[in-house]
Amino acid sequence: MRINDLEKKTFLMLLITAFFHGFVMTVFNIQDGLAKKALDTMDWQITILTMLWPLSNLFSIWWGKLLEHSKSLSVFFLLIGFIGRLSLILMLWVHDYYQFLFIMIIVFSFNALLSPAQNAIYQHNITEKNRGKFFGYAASIVTLVSIIFSYFAGKMLDQNEDLFRYLLMFAGIAGFISSVFLASIKLKNKKYIETPLKFRQLIFSPIYRSIEILKKNRDFAIFQRNFFIYGIGFMMILPAIPKYLVENLEMTYSQIFLAKGVISQIGILFLAPVAGIIHNRQNPVKFASITFFILGLYPVVLLISTFFVGTIYANYIVYFAFLIFGIAMSGMVISWSISSLFFAKDDDVSMYQSVHVTLTGLRGIIFPFMGYFILKFFGIKVVFGVSILMFWTASILSISHYFKMADKKIKYPRKMKFILHNLRKIFPVGV
Repeated sequence: MRINDLEKKTFLMLLITAFFHGFVMTVFNIQDGLAKKALDTMDWQITILTMLWPLSNLFSIWWGKLLEHSKSLSVFFLLIGFIGRLSLILMLWVHDYYQFLFIMIIVFSFNALLSPAQNAIYQHNITEKNRGKFFGYAASIVTLVSIIFSYFAGKMLDQNEDLFRYLLMFAGIAGFISSVFLASIKLKNKKYIETPLKFRQLIFSPIYRSIEILKKNRDFAIFQRNFFIYGIGFMMILPAIPKYLVENLEMTYSQIFLAKGVISQIGILFLAPVAGIIHNRQNPVKFASITFFILGLYPVVLLISTFFVGTIYANYIVYFAFLIFGIAMSGMVISWSISSLFFAKDDDVSMYQSVHVTLTGLRGIIFPFMGYFILKFFGIKVVFGVSILMFWTASILSISHYFKMADKKIKYPRKMKFILHNLRKIFPVGV
């Protein structure tokens, strides 16, 4: 594998960035469980917290449009650092849920800019053959830091839960440092639109541009549809997890952080570089299909654990579920983050990734609350069941899309033909 000088310098900066970003990712991973225990929040309040990340992503197409008109990305990374990361210092004065919510809204709003901007670095400074592997190594660094920080954070909070304010402040400072290193990366021959962007264009043109991309690139549109279906299952399960761990299983901080902050990250830590290499060699649609299927095993095992609540086995089964989650997410973090590069080809990837991220926000408007209502009126087992259905539907549709893209005719077993026949009635495009 040949690596040119620009790639070496960029990769080194990305690894340093990944180290500091790992502290921020810990906050994202444990913020709902933290709020549930430290601030004694109600289920509907937790649901709103779980919606912040996807809802903030709605702004991504506007960020993407600004990136299309920008020659340099430094100012955007500094915005993330100053406003979207240092705002965590304000956690020192937080004493109730609404103060916590306000600060997290600020953090997540600027986080929607990070993925499109970072993708531009990979598009312009990293060759196509190295992108998946490099991103995988960076993801492993993020995860290693997050695992260590989560473990010690859980131990500290078991002794004194008021220390959560200082942990979040430290994560904010680390996130700022991460953003400064990203801002220092110079892009090679970044494509940008030189025409000044007027206010009216900024408001409406990202919407028109998003529709144009989805119409123009049919395969990208179908890929996004399948990702959307997977995302329904992912979003619906979010409000159920903190309630299940805290109220049903009565886990301590250490146990919650072990499950969500350590075990769920082990797969990413060890497998992300491997997943990156596989992603480079596979069609991203096929890769996503496999990832969706494995991720569907996560709610399956959680569902099994509900039959053992009150026994010594329940926690261990849940730990195993989070291990499966981590294995699946080693592929998902690659697929979610850089698949847009495959579909963008020679176009500026910033807007493609912004469309991808914004669609995450669209599903975040509805489905966490749908998960909450199912949880409230039908119970946690039904939430897990619906989640399984969504993950595996996305998997089947994606593998069907892959075969169409590859123009391969295969002989499906009779049962598979029946399944696909019915899915074509529901999702006629690309099946």
